[in-house]
Amino acid sequence: MNIFKILFGRKKKRPAPVLGLALGSGGAKGFAALGVVAALEENGVYFDRFAGTSIGSIIGAFLAAGYSSSDISSLLNTVDAGDIKSAFMINMDTCKLFRVIDDTIGNLDIEELKKPFRAVATDLKTGTEKVFSSGSVARALCASSSMPPFFKAVDIDGGKYIDGAFVNSVPADVVKSLGADFVVGIDISSHSYGKSLLTKFFPSFRGGRDKPWQQGYDNADFMFHPDLSGYKSTDFKKAYEMFDIGYDLGLAKAEELKAAINKKAKDK
Repeated sequence: MNIFKILFGRKKKRPAPVLGLALGSGGAKGFAALGVVAALEENGVYFDRFAGTSIGSIIGAFLAAGYSSSDISSLLNTVDAGDIKSAFMINMDTCKLFRVIDDTIGNLDIEELKKPFRAVATDLKTGTEKVFSSGSVARALCASSSMPPFFKAVDIDGGKYIDGAFVNSVPADVVKSLGADFVVGIDISSHSYGKSLLTKFFPSFRGGRDKPWQQGYDNADFMFHPDLSGYKSTDFKKAYEMFDIGYDLGLAKAEELKAAINKKAKDK
């Protein structure tokens, strides 16, 4: 065999694209997002960068910490939604959600997670987007998930923050800013959140976006939007039904997604 071909004739293997996952807001509907992730994991699709809003931030943080979709499902099922609401409105530090996150992840800061992660919240004072890139994982997730009127605003470093669903409900642009070459979004909301809803809770509020999901669709390379029209964000008792809806969608779209990822790799 020609030594020149041996040394120089082989094509260099293209590096795999960096995959990012943007996880949307939606409360209990987050189980559908877990179903999508479970189906993709079964098909060999794993992600390198994560960003999330509300329940999406919780799922994203655990994935960034190295947990699988089944691990996260089990953890979420240990938390009673009613207990979270009552505890949160009294004192965030006694919130079951905070304790589960902090105890399970190990009192980590965002920059200590195994993979890059960002949590999106809404600054209650300015009405603008706040992207948490450092500091306590548990505190950032509680801020990102603090949906009025159920939960009070979360105080962090002198600021007050509420659910990020009002400004960026599927933060694909945030994932892209972390260096992802290919961004997958999972949108589980009914597209009913926006600044018009927020002003019902805070009449003097100025800020938010009319279509907080739009950035996700503008910046994602591939979007999953499971049909959850028959479910509410508080339907935790129907978690496994929603998980199955997401799982079936993930299986149905897995090959299409992998083809899109491969095409992106070839185009690099």
